[in-house]
Amino acid sequence: MSTFQCLLCGTQVAYGHITEHKRAHADAVGYGIMWPPRTEVRLRKIRVPTYESAQFAEILGVNKVYIRDEGANPSGSMKDYSVERAVGLGVVAGKRTFSVISSGNHAYSLCQQVQKVGARAVVFTPASSSKINLLAASPNVTVGAIRGAIFEDVYNLVTSAKLWQLNDIYNANVDNEDLLPGFSVIADDILSLPATPTHVLAGVGNGSYLAGIALGLSWRVATVSTRLVPVGMKGAFPTEDAFSQGVPWYKYADFHALLSEIDAAEGSIALESYSMPQLMRGLKLTNGFPLGGLTNQDLGEAYRMLAEEKNLVDKGVIPEPTGIMSLAAALKWRQMFQPNDVLLLSFTGHGAKDQHGIAHVAPEVAEVLVDSVRRHRSDLVEQSGMQRLGNVLFIEKSTTPEELREIIVSQGF
Repeated sequence: MSTFQCLLCGTQVAYGHITEHKRAHADAVGYGIMWPPRTEVRLRKIRVPTYESAQFAEILGVNKVYIRDEGANPSGSMKDYSVERAVGLGVVAGKRTFSVISSGNHAYSLCQQVQKVGARAVVFTPASSSKINLLAASPNVTVGAIRGAIFEDVYNLVTSAKLWQLNDIYNANVDNEDLLPGFSVIADDILSLPATPTHVLAGVGNGSYLAGIALGLSWRVATVSTRLVPVGMKGAFPTEDAFSQGVPWYKYADFHALLSEIDAAEGSIALESYSMPQLMRGLKLTNGFPLGGLTNQDLGEAYRMLAEEKNLVDKGVIPEPTGIMSLAAALKWRQMFQPNDVLLLSFTGHGAKDQHGIAHVAPEVAEVLVDSVRRHRSDLVEQSGMQRLGNVLFIEKSTTPEELREIIVSQGF
């Protein structure tokens, strides 16, 4: 098997020695520091649609604008690419239990995928996640909801508890270098468009989506001409600092903006990003750059712009607040693009899973957008009185790693 490249020291590492090599980078525990070799990944039977918007192109002053609707994925988000690969690899390895730490979309994707193979899942999320009830409505799933926590708190608690050692639970988190190739198939769709995009914009939580696209592009073309552009919220987008300082990762001690200004994009407000080294590699390969500074107000302006695009609204192409960040950034930073540019804006998650968020940032157009959401993705809409099939454990933020292990063991894991 070809070797993996360590993104911190450049060492070529054989697959069987990755865990050993990571011990040499103890300060990077949990980060995606390995870059995979070329891997054959089967094309998916599900191909999400891409739409051209002449209206957006005119407003943004560019040649073309494509909208990639990742909300059309079965779970309603782009997380399906890596989760499908995780469950497939896990099943081959004989695993029957899967786990993930997530603000919502990644967890819900895993909840759906384990049903297809008769497995079970334990997912950990902040108790404030808007998707708790969706997660709880999945059979064979245990939800660990951490009260008073942000994503980093949940991540640090669960990883410190080393739950992956319990009965060989498969870790489906994106710092797992095995999963990055799952996103590589998106490159085929990008290269097959009538006009090759000069830029691909997507909101970044952990960075694996764009890093995986860069991986796929580098496997398919000798010279990558499409620049990847991760976008993020004001004061909660450490990718900008990592990029400007030329370091593989960067993290904040606290947010640099009031949460009330940026809280709508719950999946993309972060103090650190665990796939950031891989994302930095992707930006270098594609000559990309980040665009940040977004606020709830910017997301609202993007929704108002979307509400005027009747073709997209009629087709149900309505993203959740985290998913509309690409359009918000293109609108806020339109001076960064040239008249001949071709933009691909990825709507990374469907609005059906966060109707409240849409109404929060764009109340004046929420009715028309939410109506479209409910008509086109009723399977993702949380119904009143939804039956809770899953076992929801509300866990205090002060819980120790040892106590968390005991709680999970008591649930039969």
